[in-house]
Amino acid sequence: MKYKFLLLTFFLPLHIFACKCANEPTIKNSFENASLVFIGEVYDILEVPNGFKTSQNTLSKIKIDKVYKADHSDDFYNETATLFHSPLMSCHILFAEKGKYLVFAYIDKGTGLLYSEHCLLQKRWEDLTQQELKELQKLSNDYQLQLKAQDTPVKIVEILDDDPETAKNIIKKLDKEISNINKENKRIMIITTSSIIIIFILLIVVLVLRKKIRVLKKQSD
Repeated sequence: MKYKFLLLTFFLPLHIFACKCANEPTIKNSFENASLVFIGEVYDILEVPNGFKTSQNTLSKIKIDKVYKADHSDDFYNETATLFHSPLMSCHILFAEKGKYLVFAYIDKGTGLLYSEHCLLQKRWEDLTQQELKELQKLSNDYQLQLKAQDTPVKIVEILDDDPETAKNIIKKLDKEISNINKENKRIMIITTSSIIIIFILLIVVLVLRKKIRVLKKQSD
């Protein structure tokens, strides 16, 4: 019986035993972890040798319909991409059937190929709910806003380099804003100082009055 079990495990997929995820994959955590998130259609599947007689790597060619997240420059993966799968990598997901998918993927910087894992959510297009699509769009919008916020200083530098006249106007505007801030700070400082002086004077008056009251009480006694 023991030997039968060992023989059975030899033929079972490797990821069943070796691929462990920290959390159950969801739209949100998959979006945060992936380098590229998109909806696309697998239109061609190729098997290529990997050096072992009993297994082959798989290349799934995919036409990209819509990109939700891309951690790369705009000229990559806009139209087509290739998803790589190796049976030697326990967590790799195999896109073995043609069809439309929501794909959360990583980018192999060495080859430029994409690959996905069991710890990232993957769904066929027809299995996606409207709620999941809304959540995906919101995550994408938030991600784009975050990118714009990070790119703002770079864009200002580019404007300063490319258009001297615009640069002068921007500098004047910034100088005016700084001047207004300095004026406001001075006004606040004056108000704060005046308030402290008034409070100090009031304390002195209170102390003097209390002293006079004590003296008057003693005289009356």
